[in-house]
Amino acid sequence: MDRRRFLLASLGGVAAVAASSCGSGSGSASSGRAVHLPQGATGFPSPFAANADIGYGQASLVYDTLLWKDSSGQLLPWLAQSYTESPDHLTYTFQLRPNVRWSDNQPLTADDVVFTFDYYARQQTLSPPVIIQPPDGIAKVSSSGPLTVEITLAAPRVTFLEQVAGALPIVPRHVWASIKDPGSAQDLKVLVGSGAYRVVSYNGDGGPLLFVARNDFFLGRPFVQRIEERAIDDPFSALLRGAADYGSGLGLRADTLAQFTANPGFGMVTNVGASTNAVYWNLGKLGPLSDVRFRQAMLMAIDRQELVTRIAAGRGKPGNTGFLGPDNPFVAPVPQYDFDVAGANALLDAAGYRVPAGGGTRRDPNGAALSFTLLMDSAQAPLSEILVADLRRVNVELRPNPVVIGPQLFGNKLTGSYDIAVLQFPGPGPGGPNADPDVLRRLFSSNVPPSLQGATDYANPAFDKLADMQLTAFDPAQRKTLVAQMQTILAQDLPVVPLYFPEWTGLFRKSVLDQWYFTPNQFPVAENNKQLFITGMKTGTAIRPG
Repeated sequence: MDRRRFLLASLGGVAAVAASSCGSGSGSASSGRAVHLPQGATGFPSPFAANADIGYGQASLVYDTLLWKDSSGQLLPWLAQSYTESPDHLTYTFQLRPNVRWSDNQPLTADDVVFTFDYYARQQTLSPPVIIQPPDGIAKVSSSGPLTVEITLAAPRVTFLEQVAGALPIVPRHVWASIKDPGSAQDLKVLVGSGAYRVVSYNGDGGPLLFVARNDFFLGRPFVQRIEERAIDDPFSALLRGAADYGSGLGLRADTLAQFTANPGFGMVTNVGASTNAVYWNLGKLGPLSDVRFRQAMLMAIDRQELVTRIAAGRGKPGNTGFLGPDNPFVAPVPQYDFDVAGANALLDAAGYRVPAGGGTRRDPNGAALSFTLLMDSAQAPLSEILVADLRRVNVELRPNPVVIGPQLFGNKLTGSYDIAVLQFPGPGPGGPNADPDVLRRLFSSNVPPSLQGATDYANPAFDKLADMQLTAFDPAQRKTLVAQMQTILAQDLPVVPLYFPEWTGLFRKSVLDQWYFTPNQFPVAENNKQLFITGMKTGTAIRPG
């Protein structure tokens, strides 16, 4: 619930128009295997009004993409049964499946795909779900037949297949062509998709949602016939009493887990590095914050292992100065500035930040006190208290500025109205520390427009050059080398540092569904991947017998 509220508040959302239940229509199932999820609607479940990863996952039940990822991390043929890639990595030709129909029984053709790309490009004020990458860098999209689509890029991008072809929801031309403001179109009648499910009832943003399977789905009759989503404050109690079939959380306590691990009727999946709380320095401010020696000393003064123990109940790992998570295949060994109070004090002294003769807060060479505001979510009081105490040991004062998570937090961060901030990541943005390493370019390159979670006023030309190079590096070994060099620069400059990586745990009722997983890279969805609901399996497109 905390994460869902955070995403909703951070993104602002679009005011939802409550819709009553409507008939499932032809080709829909009315009974069968049902999955109950402890979350309500996160925005309206269209590609243009859904909010963040949870909302995107809900919309993905209705809308399909050309490709789609399963638990292996491989991109499966989805709307496209095959594709070819030109030797220069600029042109991709997709062959669509024959006989795919929209939920209103109209045929899906290449014209719909071309229209979708053009529609996104035409909407100047369009705010697509932040979990997907807007299809920028597209030079041309055309059709050479009713089922053949050719996409030409302006420049090669190693991320295109995953972050565009595997994430951009295809919409029907005959529904959206006349809609000028897609974000405000929030009537159930616009929810015409090619996906495995229909929305049968929607009761406003945050309200319950009911999805019912289409028996005429192009892969066959979905394994899960009903998906019922309803906001529940305590998903684990709901799971125990049978009101939910799945629940997840970060840094769960041992007594919470024991209720499930001791019961053979429940299963568990875990992941470390899907999220973090990261410390941001406002590098645009002169003085200590723009001094890398000060940032190094601050990191040495923070006991990151203690944060794992106290905040994540011992379930997780300390943060990484190279930003990427511990399970990211691109993570590289870089200096970590381990906990060392004496070393931090010595570094501050050498940098000219002295403790007054009578004691108290350190002063910079100009006599100004090393006293800084700490911008962070008001719900993170325990973390704030630890950080304040840690820096007090090196005579640096943090003055907490707790705000309600959402516009106050990320708005202040985006405008630079802070000294030091701690933000949850991923928040209102795609991916996480274990995501594709292009996340480093999006957060730290000065060639990328400022974002809610990008580093503040950070610019390093060497990093920018490497960031651009890795985006066009199609040789995995070459790309890994480039990304390692990027991490080395980040570990030297420390513009943003993850403090700790809590363990993310998913718990589920085996009798309902026993193949749950976290999607690799947490992209384009992190959990509740529709591939699982449709097939009943962790991998592939073959549907498990019911």
